[in-house]
Amino acid sequence: MHPRCRGVSLIKGLDFDTETKKPVLISNTIEEAMGSGFKCGVLMGANVAKEVAESEMCESTLAGDFGNTLLNERIRQVFDEPPNFRVAWIADVAGAEACGALKNIVALGAGFVDGLGFGGNTKAALLRVGLLDMAKFCHYFFDGVEQGTFVQSCGMADLITTCYGGRNRLCAEEFAKLRLANENTAIDSEECEKLWTKIEEELLNGQKLQGTLTIQEVYAILVSRQLEDSFRLFAMIYKISFEGEPVTSITDAIQVQRSFTDTLRNSQRLDHP
Repeated sequence: MHPRCRGVSLIKGLDFDTETKKPVLISNTIEEAMGSGFKCGVLMGANVAKEVAESEMCESTLAGDFGNTLLNERIRQVFDEPPNFRVAWIADVAGAEACGALKNIVALGAGFVDGLGFGGNTKAALLRVGLLDMAKFCHYFFDGVEQGTFVQSCGMADLITTCYGGRNRLCAEEFAKLRLANENTAIDSEECEKLWTKIEEELLNGQKLQGTLTIQEVYAILVSRQLEDSFRLFAMIYKISFEGEPVTSITDAIQVQRSFTDTLRNSQRLDHP
């Protein structure tokens, strides 16, 4: 491999170390696999594939430090195709990559809200609290995360488009409707798994859900550190999805919280992994 070779990952997800119970950036896994000081960035953003293919205007975020300012800009230009596909560069790989995975969890909550028939006010509140949980998780588990990352396309914009038009929202809405139709019937974890599988097969035409996999792994991490109360929305989305908690409980986890800055400060006071 040439020493000037660089990589950019478009994978929206996280790996999880089963021994340490810590999230692992896929870009780091790629770097380790390639060896020899290989540098891998990520391209994340509000990029629904169908709309990109139809040349509708959208933004994306290239995150990475590829060696120097000139090289960063040259790699950004590889992806930047204005006016339809506009790419901004940031250095924060961890924040951008983690947002790409965590927004799928919040999208499940958005689907529950839609399935309950609630309107824009409730969904807006859920997105706000979801963004705070995403930021808190990123700052807690990864070093060097920048606050500004969450207002880039990879953060807020991707969260919004996923919670209004993504497959995780769609399937969670159907999950909520089916649960409501049988609200007097208790459902255990095995039946929850079967219901998600049925919905996925019927609605996604061979595509797979990401949010259900990510929330299972994230929740295991939170439980291992007794952090469920610090991430109440994430915890509630898991309980509704896999423990049979009533879907109506989603609003219990949409709590009025402190300012964004206070939330980040408090996350840094938690016992760091």
